[in-house]
Amino acid sequence: MDGSKIRKLRKLKEMTIEELSEKSGFTASYISQVERNLIEPSLTALGEICKVFDVSPYYFLNDINDVIVTRKDERQRLVIPGKNSDMELLIPIDEEYKNKIRMRIYKYSLNPGEWDNDKFSIIDSDKCVILIKGKLIVNFMDYNEIIDKGDSIYICSDVPHKLFNPSDEKAELICIISFVPY
Repeated sequence: MDGSKIRKLRKLKEMTIEELSEKSGFTASYISQVERNLIEPSLTALGEICKVFDVSPYYFLNDINDVIVTRKDERQRLVIPGKNSDMELLIPIDEEYKNKIRMRIYKYSLNPGEWDNDKFSIIDSDKCVILIKGKLIVNFMDYNEIIDKGDSIYICSDVPHKLFNPSDEKAELICIISFVPY
């Protein structure tokens, strides 16, 4: 458990150690030791502290950072066989983060006159496409949607679709796909 999260939350709520001590029923010394990771609180103690802050114990037990920064030069690039397009992940898919991240976000380039897939994509996750540059035709089974630079389209799970770049310039898009972690 990370006791510094108790300190951060206490300060965020503008509460002193003495106030947390009074509300939780534990001594200020005990809370100070927990905040400095000198001792581990019992589950009962943690439960009482959670009641004061109105948070789940999971908030304090989660070892993974709540903020994940991916620097531009550290992005993972993917090669798609048979395609001359660029794809880079804007958030990592490392083993370290597999239980934390609930969406895939990637930047994708689609060359002029190219489809993203030969067949319709059917995924069991919702998907949002934001067009940064160019033009796209989003082809569904029975109709097309045309989106221009700055437009976005939200596609619910299990809806067959594929993307086509009808223009003479490379289309650049951001794609966000929701999913349940492993």
